[in-house]
Amino acid sequence: MVVGVGLTALLLVGWRLPGGRKAPGAHVSVTVNRTGELDVQPFGQLVDVSDLVPGRAVEVRLIVTNITGSSLQVRMRARAAGADLDDQLAVRVTARGRLRFAGTLGQLRTPTRRRLVLSPGARVPVSVRLWLPSRARAYRARSAEVSLELRSQAAD
Repeated sequence: MVVGVGLTALLLVGWRLPGGRKAPGAHVSVTVNRTGELDVQPFGQLVDVSDLVPGRAVEVRLIVTNITGSSLQVRMRARAAGADLDDQLAVRVTARGRLRFAGTLGQLRTPTRRRLVLSPGARVPVSVRLWLPSRARAYRARSAEVSLELRSQAAD
């Protein structure tokens, strides 16, 4: 009987489930494409991060070039399938050393109010920084596949 109790206890200890780990952080991918009026370098997929957590940021730098013969006003907006991280993912866009946008992914679904004016042939570096603020809570195992869209119109 003592041997039976010992074997039962050994089996119960051996069958314990491991503690596991928390769900992964957020998955964020960012793409951008050229337009008929603007060249973008690099283009296509710029970022693909699979475990973004608060305290970690990703930054993308690209060059936007006006390939037309006229001055253009350029605004940026985000397109994303789903709204998993709309209120969690923070975005900051700078160009020519000036802030063009600061807010959430959801707010960037509307084109930026601050326009970037490009003269014909002008090349401007643009920086896009994405992160989860320390207050972010509902981000684990969520994703955002973001496509940055550059919208241009003739400058006034």
